[in-house]
Formats: sequence, structure tokens, C-alpha cells
Amino acid sequence: MVAGDDVKRSREGPEEDLFAMVKLRGALLSDLPELAKLDQDIFIGLAYPYFVLRQIFDVHGEEILVADDGGKLLGYSLAVRSSANSKNDLAHYLALGVRAEVRGRGLGRRLAEETLTGLKKGGVRSVRLAVDAANTPAVKLYLSLGFTPVGYEREYYGEKQPRIVLDLNLLASRTSERRLSELARE
Repeated sequence: MVAGDDVKRSREGPEEDLFAMVKLRGALLSDLPELAKLDQDIFIGLAYPYFVLRQIFDVHGEEILVADDGGKLLGYSLAVRSSANSKNDLAHYLALGVRAEVRGRGLGRRLAEETLTGLKKGGVRSVRLAVDAANTPAVKLYLSLGFTPVGYEREYYGEKQPRIVLDLNLLASRTSERRLSELARE
């Protein structure tokens, strides 16, 4: 799942103010009620129930990153390493979400970049995610980060819930311009 964050970034004004006041940190158990509410506000019918977030926290707590402005959570990122692979070189990006009032200011990108950096440092080689094709800002963000389309599933999250499946090879390097150019040709 992902809730969009525009890839356009300005180096002046509101973004600088937002970045100055927001701290990215690991989620705490005490964050879960607010995180569940944030997830519901962002993803509505596809939000994780509280008990699922609690279970994810219990197993993958160190892999939940939150954006905290000192008073409330503005966004979060959740990518978990696969335990099925003994080399632990695969992760699934389960969620990236930013409050509507701060979207388009680079916070989603900041969360994603920090998450991907942590995964790479932890030995992850490949990251997979599924994104709604209609969520253009999210698709553009992921493509700009190096993700490439590997499939399309009409009912990924159930009936009438299609998703584009994207993969990122953390060991490969390609320019954003090339990826966006390829997308434009499709």
C-alpha cells in the first residue's frame, strides 16, 4: 500500500520549514494508537486494523519509521524483511503514507529514502511493493527512486483492487530520467 507524496520538491519555503520540524525515528509502542488512526485516515478501507499493526510492531518494530513533528505523526513507512529467505536479501514495502495536509512537500520521499537506505545497510538486495496505478504521485515517486514495474494484478488486494507490482534492485543504479523516459514510452 502507498499513499501519495508528490515528487516535486522545492528547496525554498514550506519544505524547509517542514524538514526542520520533523524527526524521522523508529516507531514506539506508544505510537500505535496514533499510527492506527493515521493509517485509517490515509488508506481508509485498506488500512491495517490496530491488532495487525500491533503484530507487525511485535515482529518488525524496528522496520516501522515514523515522521514526528513533536506533536503528532505526519507519516510513516513500513518495509519488512522476508524471513522466508535465509539470506534475508528481500524486503516487501508494505506501506508509505503521509498526512494529506503535508503531501507534496517531500516527506514521503524522505521517509522512503531513509527506509531504503536502512534496508540496503541491513543486507537487503531487492524490495517489492504494490501500488495503485491511479495514485500517480506515488507511482512517480517510486519510479524516481529506481523501482521498475514487474507486473500488474487485477485483484491484488481483493475484488476491484488492482495494483502495479514494482521491484527495486538496491545494488543496481539507473538514473531517474531513464526510468521516467521508459515509463512515458509504455
